[in-house]
Amino acid sequence: MTPDQVRATYDEAYARRYDAAFLHTPEYGFREKTRLELFFLRMLTLQVDSWLDVACGTGFFLRNGRGNPNISCTGLDLSPAMLALAREANPEARFIEGDFLAPHPDLEGRFAFTSCMWGAYGLQESVTHIERLVAQLTRWTRPGGTVFLPVFDPARFVALEAQGRLMDTVTLRSPDGTRWSFLEPDGKLHEDVLAPPLETMRAMFEPAFDSVELNPYPDTPGIPFAALIARGRREQLR
Repeated sequence: MTPDQVRATYDEAYARRYDAAFLHTPEYGFREKTRLELFFLRMLTLQVDSWLDVACGTGFFLRNGRGNPNISCTGLDLSPAMLALAREANPEARFIEGDFLAPHPDLEGRFAFTSCMWGAYGLQESVTHIERLVAQLTRWTRPGGTVFLPVFDPARFVALEAQGRLMDTVTLRSPDGTRWSFLEPDGKLHEDVLAPPLETMRAMFEPAFDSVELNPYPDTPGIPFAALIARGRREQLR
């Protein structure tokens, strides 16, 4: 999706219903997914002093995922409508309206913890753009810091389809599950979402971090994810 398409999709009406539709609903295991991600976030932020949430959306995770209640929070998002809700939910945090592929020199090397939630990376126009995003997440994380990125599991997409358990609003656009589309009830279409294989996503982080682990989410009929946690950002980036 282009930046203009993202803004058009994530408008005020969409922003207002986003949390209820994707974070709190029990359908497709979305509520359980949210609870698991809050657990990860709270554990990973327990002893850190700064957090950047990239594609922060409504600010739900920044508000509810703090392990350290005194952590300094910053959110970056392209959608003015989503940012308006994020500011309401986190009045003490700093928010930046902007493209996460654009340069943000003031963010470089500042954050002990960086996250990018709910598959925002998959809305890019090419795998090269995903690689650019990973480079940005790495650049904005200070040496020794951690990145948390929930990633799609394309092999599980294929398995769910074979089992007849794939969400009826999801259509696989490639046999290996690395491209798919999601049609919402109101007609909004997330077309040709990218889901590089898990090991490809791991490999994007490995040159810059001491360790990269992948933790598959529990099996549900919803969108399949794994938690990618890259720890120990190295001093010298390749």
